[in-house]
Amino acid sequence: MAPWIVAVLVASVAPAVQPPDCGLELSADAAHALLARHAPLVLIAPGERAWPASVAWALARGPIPDGARSFPSLAEWLRMEVSAGTAGEGVPSPVRGPRPRPTPEAWPGSRSPLDWIVYGHAYGAEDGGVLLQYWFYYPFNDFYTLGDHEGDWEHVTVRLGPDLGPLGAWYAQHDENAPGEWSGWSALEREGDHPVVLSARGSHASFPEPVDGLDVTCPGRDPAGAAARGCAVWRSWDASAGGVVDVGTRAHPEPRAEFLRWPGRWGARTHVAQLGGSPPGPAHQPGWCSAGLPGLRAAPAGAWRLEAVARKGPPADEGAPAAEGSPARHRITTDGR
Repeated sequence: MAPWIVAVLVASVAPAVQPPDCGLELSADAAHALLARHAPLVLIAPGERAWPASVAWALARGPIPDGARSFPSLAEWLRMEVSAGTAGEGVPSPVRGPRPRPTPEAWPGSRSPLDWIVYGHAYGAEDGGVLLQYWFYYPFNDFYTLGDHEGDWEHVTVRLGPDLGPLGAWYAQHDENAPGEWSGWSALEREGDHPVVLSARGSHASFPEPVDGLDVTCPGRDPAGAAARGCAVWRSWDASAGGVVDVGTRAHPEPRAEFLRWPGRWGARTHVAQLGGSPPGPAHQPGWCSAGLPGLRAAPAGAWRLEAVARKGPPADEGAPAAEGSPARHRITTDGR
């Protein structure tokens, strides 16, 4: 079986065990500021037919059914939560119903950057650092017909050291997604403090460098020349786009991220030749709370607090120690320590 077929199948399988939950105890303003600081610049490949959107944009065009037929549609789930006054707790799963219908009206996504939202997730690591995860939602995965499916969630994860200096990022690609391919900060193309992400045409897999094979990205990674190469530029933090939404945790999602608790698969089957089903949402994927490096583990939700202190000098790169006598900009400490 071809490697990309294996990748499609693996990526469509839900984790056998629900991933752990994690987060930072921050005010809404502090969480947004932290996520916006390193929000990615995404280059969308020439010839893209399945554009990004927000969850709200997609829900305005259809209910987003559970492709596994185990739970209510996302729209119905959210209505049940509101009427029950709960965060999804105790909402029963219905008896397996008829096959859900696809929503082709949403497949193209939106061509307006104002509808493109990055869903951000900040959580602590046991080494005292912070991980910033950025999730992109595409209503459709358009990948050589056999790999097509409704609902596509992709992500990159930026790693910050204990002083909150950026060390690098993981780029999720197909089955290498927990959290993905690692690149050190100095090796990444960046616009200021924002790493550049090359989104592959149709599959939306994230790459730090151009590729031209089964996955095809923008042929260059310099944002200044992207438009001339036919690539769309998505500055996710900028007022020209939909912004960055802090999702909170699976147990306690923030406003505009109530979908996080929904355990369903994000869409119906599109045709009989489709190899895999739609994926689950971010908080139900193996990449959620993944720390990546050997020996580095994510801390559970509520285990960390952020204390701001003074900082002088540039951030450490590639995990190098800070210069002696140079105070950290921030300090991450565990509760009670």
